[in-house]
Amino acid sequence: MNQKVYTSVFYGIIALALFGLIAKLIDDPVKLLQRFLFIGLIILIIYFIYRVFTSSNSQRSQQDSYRKAAKQTVKKYNTQKSSSLKKSINKTKPTSRKSTSSPLLKRRTKDSSHLTVIEGEKGKKKDRASY
Repeated sequence: MNQKVYTSVFYGIIALALFGLIAKLIDDPVKLLQRFLFIGLIILIIYFIYRVFTSSNSQRSQQDSYRKAAKQTVKKYNTQKSSSLKKSINKTKPTSRKSTSSPLLKRRTKDSSHLTVIEGEKGKKKDRASY
């Protein structure tokens, strides 16, 4: 029974709104049109302000994450270059076996630069006899 009361109240409000709209349209149509345009203009301004703030935050966060990743990449490759230079200075004469394997190792490290090593507890071994 409550549902019927709510629907009848809703339809009553809609009917009164339509009656007022039609009465205003008959009385002064120009003022009604101006009011609708003014309300539409205010909604449009609010929408553009909302879009400016939301898009700038997402672009700003994307730029910040890009800068952070670029700094990490520069730091990573600068340390690798300096460590490889130190290794080449300490070596007296590379053998043919090491010279052929080192480009392969360098290629593998370049391809898997997105991977990270997670350190775990390597000292603990499972007691498999208890299973």
